[in-house]
Amino acid sequence: MIAFDSLLFRTLAALALIFAVVAALVLARAVFVPIFIALFLAIVLHLPLAAMQKAGVPRLLSALILTLTVASAIAALIYFLSGPTERMIENYPDMVRQLRQKIFTLQLSLEEAQEVGKAISDVGEEVSRALEDENVEEVVVREPNFLVRAASNFASTVTTIVITVTIAGFILAMRRPFLTIATIPHGTMGGKLHAARVWKAVEAQVSHYLLVTTLINIALGVIVGIILWQLGVPMPIFWGAVVAFLNYMPFVGPAIGVGLLLAVSIVQFDTLWQVLAPAAAYMAVNFLEANFVTPNLVGRRTNIAPLAIILSLLVWGWMWGFAGLFISVPMLVVLKATAEKTRSLAALHRMLSPRARH
Repeated sequence: MIAFDSLLFRTLAALALIFAVVAALVLARAVFVPIFIALFLAIVLHLPLAAMQKAGVPRLLSALILTLTVASAIAALIYFLSGPTERMIENYPDMVRQLRQKIFTLQLSLEEAQEVGKAISDVGEEVSRALEDENVEEVVVREPNFLVRAASNFASTVTTIVITVTIAGFILAMRRPFLTIATIPHGTMGGKLHAARVWKAVEAQVSHYLLVTTLINIALGVIVGIILWQLGVPMPIFWGAVVAFLNYMPFVGPAIGVGLLLAVSIVQFDTLWQVLAPAAAYMAVNFLEANFVTPNLVGRRTNIAPLAIILSLLVWGWMWGFAGLFISVPMLVVLKATAEKTRSLAALHRMLSPRARH
């Protein structure tokens, strides 16, 4: 029989608790995703809220102004991008068909001369059989299903955004909600004061990181959008917004962006230079941003080990998909900032910090 105070029992209990928490986060993602994103949004808006209060604006009015500003900005962005997004959804089947044809053409150009005739003959036979096949009609029937799924996902996303902004507004209207939560576990006044100091430092560091990162991502999207416009890529404003959003996901986001731009360029252009130029330009700008701009503006204190970022992306992406990828790095920033100010978490801080600093 396992004793309740044994190391084995405590280890099993800790593993069971972790498993239960992960299962709850996965199963109730529809509840937790807007709450987590709202918390981070409230942290981002903490700095402008404090500035407005110092200027004499009441807290409730400041929270209302910030909430309406964020909601208006999101609504304007959705309205501005709705046209390009609608066109992309409508043209999606044609784009996929053209992409396959272009890839097939590129494959043919690499074949030896004596095999080209046989390949063309085989393709002709396949096309002839496809035209005579009754199953071709299924493609026409299935296209509306894609549109229905896209419309359903869009409606779900808008609903989640509305809920998230509403929750963030209520959090901003509350007086020191994060500080109160941080001091609850401590029974002594000294413990509460220490927890309050730790959380104020964490809140300032996380607010700075999220706010500066958001401004950097917006600037990156604008620059990439201008470059894509100069290169003749269709809907450059749409792609600039996509690049700005994907940049919240280190490693994964830029890789997705490069793949999407390559696919669009293959469909749109004919020469090798035109196909590779948009993705290459995006990679070059992203390289400069990730290695020079962000480290200097965000600061070394929020620098996190690449392995920790990759593991966080894997875990949160597995649990919550794109929403998990979006909040994975901010979660690490909160964890690292807390560990940096807490002696008992010094080992965790060393794990999350780059080796070059030790």
